[in-house]
Amino acid sequence: MRSVVHIAMVLALAAAAPARADVVLPPAIAGSPWLKDLRKSMLAGRKLSDSQLQTLADAGEGLAAAYYAKRLEQREDPAFLDDAAHYYSIAVYQGRDFAVPRLIASLDNPKAEFTPARLRNIRAVLDRAVQKGSSKATDGLAGLLMRGSPFGKDIPGARALRLASAEAGDAGAAVQLALDLIQGADGLPPDRDAARQALELATASPDPGVQAMVLTLQRQLADASSPTPTPAVTAPPDDTVEEMGGAADDTFPPRPRLRP
Repeated sequence: MRSVVHIAMVLALAAAAPARADVVLPPAIAGSPWLKDLRKSMLAGRKLSDSQLQTLADAGEGLAAAYYAKRLEQREDPAFLDDAAHYYSIAVYQGRDFAVPRLIASLDNPKAEFTPARLRNIRAVLDRAVQKGSSKATDGLAGLLMRGSPFGKDIPGARALRLASAEAGDAGAAVQLALDLIQGADGLPPDRDAARQALELATASPDPGVQAMVLTLQRQLADASSPTPTPAVTAPPDDTVEEMGGAADDTFPPRPRLRP
């Protein structure tokens, strides 16, 4: 039964990977008949050991790297999160975009501890994926920069990433950017004009949920821009004072009369 589940997981990972007409093997695998056979066995659904998967991953096989990273995650030990993120980054570097969400989740885990050198390498992989047009990498990196872990907080950088995605047609990124601009951030006040411009980028989305969110936020911005009327304070009529036995004056509120 476990072998059937294993084969299904491997095939699911392979199906999620982008289709390629001509697969270019990493040099370390192309030059090794044993690694080539091992890779064929993996793609055929054969269950490989952890060391076999790691060997393929270290040789630059992206699918093996993603599969090995998943095994490390399944150990449910924070000590392996650093390695899991490393191998997910290998998968992303090799063009396996489906591994981006798991890489982001590993980086966002508060129990994970990363060495500075590893973080630099992973950040370089994410930046490369962003430059290649990965919306998953763009949105994921923007979220990490907004939260400040593990790369440090960079609100302007996160906004720039979301704006780039929004201008490329990502309505979800436009809405997220608008929300951020409406709420403001550490040391940065709300920017309603920029929020309106971000929402304009999302108006063409055919998604009813996105359209509903856009309308809600636009109404919120319109309400915030409307001046709030100040209620007038009206003094009581003069005859109120006269009825108390005194002459009306300009003092408000009226002062009580002192008894003789």
